[in-house]
Amino acid sequence: MRLQEVDVWLDIGRGGRLFTYTDSKGLGVELGDIVLVKLRGRSVRGLVANQRKIDLSVEKESAAKSKTIALLEIESIVQKAAFENGWQEWLRIASEKCHVSSFQMIKTALPSSWLNCRKSRNMEVKKYWWVTLNNDIDANKKISKKQKELIKYLLNLRGGSWQKDLQARGFSAGIIRMALNSSLISREKRSYLDSEVLNYTVSRSADIPLETPRELTDDQKHALDVFDSQPKGSVFLLWGITGSGKTEVYLHMVANELSENKSCLVLAPEIGLIPQLVDRFKRRFGVQVFEYHSGCSEKERITVWQRVLNTSKPVVVVGTRSSIFLPLDPLGLIVLDEEHDTSYKQEHPMPCYHARELACQRANKTGARVVLGSATPSLSTWKNLAPHGPIAYARLSRRIENRPLPNVYVIDMRQELAAGNRRLISRVLIDRLSLLPELNEQAIILVPRRGYNSFLSCRSCGDVIQCPHCDVSLTVHKSSNSNQWLRCHWCDYQVQLGFECKECGSKAFKPFGAGTQRVIEHLSNELKDLKFLRFDRDTTGGRDGHRQLLEKFSSGEADVLVGTQMLSKGIDLPRVTMAVVLAADGLLHRPDLLAGEQSLQLFMQLAGRAGRGQLPGKVYVQTYSPEHPVIRHLVDGTYEKFLTEESRLRKEAGLVPYRRACLIRLSSESPALTETAAMEIADYIRRFCNAEEWSLVG
Repeated sequence: MRLQEVDVWLDIGRGGRLFTYTDSKGLGVELGDIVLVKLRGRSVRGLVANQRKIDLSVEKESAAKSKTIALLEIESIVQKAAFENGWQEWLRIASEKCHVSSFQMIKTALPSSWLNCRKSRNMEVKKYWWVTLNNDIDANKKISKKQKELIKYLLNLRGGSWQKDLQARGFSAGIIRMALNSSLISREKRSYLDSEVLNYTVSRSADIPLETPRELTDDQKHALDVFDSQPKGSVFLLWGITGSGKTEVYLHMVANELSENKSCLVLAPEIGLIPQLVDRFKRRFGVQVFEYHSGCSEKERITVWQRVLNTSKPVVVVGTRSSIFLPLDPLGLIVLDEEHDTSYKQEHPMPCYHARELACQRANKTGARVVLGSATPSLSTWKNLAPHGPIAYARLSRRIENRPLPNVYVIDMRQELAAGNRRLISRVLIDRLSLLPELNEQAIILVPRRGYNSFLSCRSCGDVIQCPHCDVSLTVHKSSNSNQWLRCHWCDYQVQLGFECKECGSKAFKPFGAGTQRVIEHLSNELKDLKFLRFDRDTTGGRDGHRQLLEKFSSGEADVLVGTQMLSKGIDLPRVTMAVVLAADGLLHRPDLLAGEQSLQLFMQLAGRAGRGQLPGKVYVQTYSPEHPVIRHLVDGTYEKFLTEESRLRKEAGLVPYRRACLIRLSSESPALTETAAMEIADYIRRFCNAEEWSLVG
């Protein structure tokens, strides 16, 4: 007799628990299968984590039977092999580094509904407009030039395309509507996963007019040569200024890996960047490209997972940080675009991980190579560059077609106040914005992102109240009875809120901060002839929210796009000649030890959005602190010099990334309970910190 015992991980309690079952039905259960089992009379899904085949002699058979009486049998297999052994081993290593159980790591990696019997509200497959060319078009019908182009384009695609792809090709919603009214085309709602559409797409894949690779500049060729010389499992930084053609280099790298039958993973920090990246890669590689992120439905994520797991052909997946877990094999390349972006780090819920670190670990185990791309690489990456570290790099120092970088103009808001201007917008900015319609140009305006706590600053001299212990700005807090005070979020230093500047005695002393909604209302009152669009998380919901809003802006429905930090990423619009940082102080003086680095990265990325077409760009920065080092380096364009200075300061102060830091965050509905628990934890771990010579802050 042969007995097979199977350990199944079930989502029970914190981190899950292992339960042992038998495969007495002979289902052929294997490691990584999702199975259906009974637990306390309920059918639940679990993950096969281990299995043991035991050969029994005749003498021991009766004893074995008595042993298996208590073991229930596996009812059925829900999904075969959600991953392979090497993938699970990599996740096991990752779970140890993240200090969570292997099951919790696997649960995070897999599409959520696979380990959940309840039907997900997001399981319904989203449907989009599928456009087909009618067969009975009247040859004598008079149609516009653009409609003729649409017919020709659809003919090249054998008669069908997604409407969003047509719009990405320059056929506006108005052109498509006119073609519908003229009975030139038809359309219906379909899912990406409809078998008819999938078969149609694959059958015509060879006929899609794919984009021809562009001629590389000398800098791009050099970068590609340096990357090609790197060994398997290595990490490479592509350090290129905004508009220098980093994406084209990615495309060439991916093409080389696909030619060797290896799959590629391209990561972007936010969903808002995915549409443009997907469009670029689909134009080059066609149906080999998939997207994977939280904007996809649960069914779509499961289907992508199954396809990359079961296909024998190489694919390209474009996604956010969660796509790092996809079981691509063999994996040749992992690209992290905008590698400096903090969105690559998941802080809640557990496990807390950084996609860059997981990518490097995975590459080291599988032999894939990692490409980190950025115009403003993080200090953590910069300090590890060759020859002092293991990361090779190449620079792209010129924009495509040698277009000039935009000039940066600093507007001292202290002088505006002294001149009697108490408005949110400076006089020079109002004058410059009012000319946009006449010049047929557009502008983008950045305001501090939602959720930034306000700080106290003097509008006359620019002084900011800082903690005497931590050298970060104090945050304004307000109680239910409207009492206000200042508090340090690092060491809990507190002081009463004053109403007069101690440096200059000015009464223009108040909390600082304004959101996108307030800015648009103010701008609309000041500039009644301009049209505005708001670009933040509240206005870009849904899978195609970012694409739709940017299409509105690019089609001329607005002169000015006002938004949060999402504005600094992925916008490539030729009519945008003006980028504005409306309230630089709201970013410079955040109570964060990384505020300087992150602010300069954001400002330089935003500056790169202007002047990407034929017209030169300009950047305007409004601030009460024009002498701030970040502003100085922004004007000079000396990012590496800033990193050198910042590196020295952090090394002397013993700060990240030259020392490790651990954050213990507590939350509760009861402030008193939270404070008591925090004090007890601090008292408990203080002796361990003292023994290891660790600093305990808070």
